[in-house]
Amino acid sequence: MKLRFIIFSMLFACVAVLPAQQAKTLKIATVAPSRSAWDVQERILAQDWAKDTGGAIQLQFMGTNAMGGETGVVQKLNTIRPGQKAPIDGAIFTSLGIATLAPETHILTTAVPFMFRDQDEVDFVLDTFAPTFQKAISAKGYVLLGWFNVGWAYFYTKKPVHTPADLKTQKLSVAGIGLPQLSDAFKAAGFRTEDISPDKLLQSVKTPGGVEGFYSIPMYAYAGQYYKSLPYILDAPICPVMAALIISAPVWSGISAAHKTAMLNGVKKAQANFIAAQRSSDKEYLDRCVEDGCTLVKLTAAERKVMEETLSKDAAAMIKTGLLDEKFYADIEALLKRRRGE
Repeated sequence: MKLRFIIFSMLFACVAVLPAQQAKTLKIATVAPSRSAWDVQERILAQDWAKDTGGAIQLQFMGTNAMGGETGVVQKLNTIRPGQKAPIDGAIFTSLGIATLAPETHILTTAVPFMFRDQDEVDFVLDTFAPTFQKAISAKGYVLLGWFNVGWAYFYTKKPVHTPADLKTQKLSVAGIGLPQLSDAFKAAGFRTEDISPDKLLQSVKTPGGVEGFYSIPMYAYAGQYYKSLPYILDAPICPVMAALIISAPVWSGISAAHKTAMLNGVKKAQANFIAAQRSSDKEYLDRCVEDGCTLVKLTAAERKVMEETLSKDAAAMIKTGLLDEKFYADIEALLKRRRGE
């Protein structure tokens, strides 16, 4: 009897520790601000993955600030030697991070102002060109699991904007995200730009002769207090700010088929949650800015048409700088025109 009890106890102990032995903790770098709607949705995804895989897959998010931002993380990933384990298992990168990691995606082309009219068009383009994105990211050793919309960017300016000329006469900061080429692209299109690092942008907008406008998702504009010195908000979403979830190919290959299915289902659920949270967040922070004294500048149908047509033509000049891909831009435009019946 004693022997049987010992054997049973050993078997129970083995079964009890099995989940812990099988559990895999994935370290994921993210630029999501702490306690933001973006951060909340990421943690919900982590909970869903843990639940749907029976605790086998755990997510540990790591802020990118201590790693030099998105570009710093990419640099660390690119210096990994064959056979050497990367410090992280994946990342949730914005389009900037994806463009830095895999320029062949040409993902920044999707950030051309007024290219998209709504989220459905964004999703349609991302789905259509998914194989292209996946191929470019796979070549870097990563697997693309999905895209999340974390907000739509709006122009915040010192003076009201109703026409492209109103926008181009104000000094804009567009390269604070860490991509000087973006400033060059805007200059080629006739904009006045000034390269300001993120840590100096707030001081610049407060200083006479400094930056007179920038574009951002409402949450950042409000949290950073930029709206107080840039009180006019062009009430026309400029472009979507997307984030992509990528995971190391070796790590992904080590996950069971059943768990992969559960994780991908979780990503689909998260995509819908992100869109709902984004819409709520954008409205909430736009409302907060207005309550604190900002003015939403609404365009008439005629003004919006002129704005869209002008900035569409400006894209040709921006493409010549090499930042955007001409063929990809043409493909997106053709795809959207067919979808709109134009």
